[in-house]
Formats: sequence, structure tokens, C-alpha cells
Amino acid sequence: MSAHRLAPPRPPGTSRTPAKTKKVLEGSLHQTALLGHEEIGTDHLLLALLDDPASTGAHILTDLASLSTGEMREHLRRELAHRPIPGPAHRIPIRLSNDEYTRAHAAARTAGQNLETWIHDRITDALDTEQPE
Repeated sequence: MSAHRLAPPRPPGTSRTPAKTKKVLEGSLHQTALLGHEEIGTDHLLLALLDDPASTGAHILTDLASLSTGEMREHLRRELAHRPIPGPAHRIPIRLSNDEYTRAHAAARTAGQNLETWIHDRITDALDTEQPE
């Protein structure tokens, strides 16, 4: 008898990808979009891993580099900021300090939105209330 066993059949419509893996991949796509990049790269994946400071991936990364999660995130963002941003002209990179990012992320989560949508809504709200000259 073989030492390898076949995995049981999956119900239709289910994924073989574990939920934590999907979360990191979705987070890397989000990081890529926030930065205005067209392709997911290693740095985007690392930023997504750091989104959950309690995750095994974040612990490994910060232990290896002897940096806090925030310091590592800031270092990765600085590295990514030096890359050209292709894409539509209407994308505007917005740089936030760690404190601003944390507060904005918390406010977006409270509003039930992702950070990019929340920031977009704040900008359009400000434009809607702008007084004509």
C-alpha cells in the first residue's frame, strides 16, 4: 500500500487555498492597488503579511530583521516609493506616517470599508463641501 493518500474530494465551489493564504494574497493585491502598481511583487506580499502582526509570517519577518512590524512596514513602503508608478494619471500616492496609517485604518475598519475606499470617500466629501470661488 502506498504511503501517500489521496485527499478527499472537495465540495463543488470550494477552494484548496487555505483562508489565511487567501487573506494574504488579497492583502497583497490591495497593497499593490494602494501603491498604484500593476503587478504583485514580493514587497506587496510582505506588506500583506505584516497586516496581521500576530501572524506567524509577521513574527518570522520581524524576528529575522530585528525590526518592529511598523518599522518593517515603513522600510518596505520607502523601498516601494522609489519605484516608478505606471498607470492612470488620476492615481495620487498618499504618504501617511505610521500613526496616521494606524488611525485611518482603524477608522476605515469601523466604517466597514477598506482603507482605499475610506480615504477616497473622505476626499470626495471634502470636494463636495468645497465652496466655489
